[in-house]
Amino acid sequence: MSTSKHNRSKLSKEDALSFLLTHIVIERNNPFEMNQLNLFKLTQLAVEATTMIDQEEDIIPHVIIENISLKFEPS
Repeated sequence: MSTSKHNRSKLSKEDALSFLLTHIVIERNNPFEMNQLNLFKLTQLAVEATTMIDQEEDIIPHVIIENISLKFEPS
């Protein structure tokens, strides 16, 4: 049984979320409070990142995630 390209993500939402958190807290050294609203915002950004990554052939996942992380405004 073969899996088509459309059924398999290049990057999981969980991996994207992990990378977003690491980039925001560690690399950008931003203070961060884990609460429901911030988790929701980050989850939405992770979904956006995985969607963009899955739609493009020659895309570098960490570059997309770093760019998307700029949209994050902590509450």
